[in-house]
Amino acid sequence: MKKLFIIPMGICWLYFMSGVVALIAIHLSILVSVFVPNIPFISNVLTNVLDLLATLGDAGFVGLAAIIALVGQYFLAYRLYLFFKTRAS
Repeated sequence: MKKLFIIPMGICWLYFMSGVVALIAIHLSILVSVFVPNIPFISNVLTNVLDLLATLGDAGFVGLAAIIALVGQYFLAYRLYLFFKTRAS
């Protein structure tokens, strides 16, 4: 029965880590775009992130709900990973 929890635990871990890798990639691309501004595809990251946050901020409650859903899905995946990890051991 305990082996049944290993597959959802791995899926939740992969989903959470994909969010962590995406966040690290965004941070690194912002740093690269600030210090080396002439690289194609990376030079617009900071402006795109600021435009996204401005758009979500202008949307009011719907934007707040979108930010909560965006951040909450990775938090939920991490908590589910911990839950499955305790059940599998």
